[in-house]
Amino acid sequence: MAGSGRYMLRSLASSSGTKMNPSHRMLSSEVQGLSVVHDEKNMEFFIKLGGDKAFLQYDVLDPATGAVDLQHTTVMDHFATKDKHMKLTCWYLQKFYKENPLPEYNGKVID
Repeated sequence: MAGSGRYMLRSLASSSGTKMNPSHRMLSSEVQGLSVVHDEKNMEFFIKLGGDKAFLQYDVLDPATGAVDLQHTTVMDHFATKDKHMKLTCWYLQKFYKENPLPEYNGKVID
């Protein structure tokens, strides 16, 4: 089931299959030398951050319609544990931060 649905997600990537469309806010990251990689085998998109990676894992719900289940994303902990500051532009990250006042995020989030 997931194999046939991966074709639908491939349309999100460029013809090379490794970078997302710049209209999806990837342009600023590409300038910094980052690329979004689509790992079809593991059904995830990821960005390498030094020895770590930020990723979005998915599953295909309906290959006929291209519906996907975006199951899990991880990036915030990389920045929280590396003594980096974070500006949360994404509405979901803002919501997550507000609803999860964890000590490792104290003093890390900036406006």
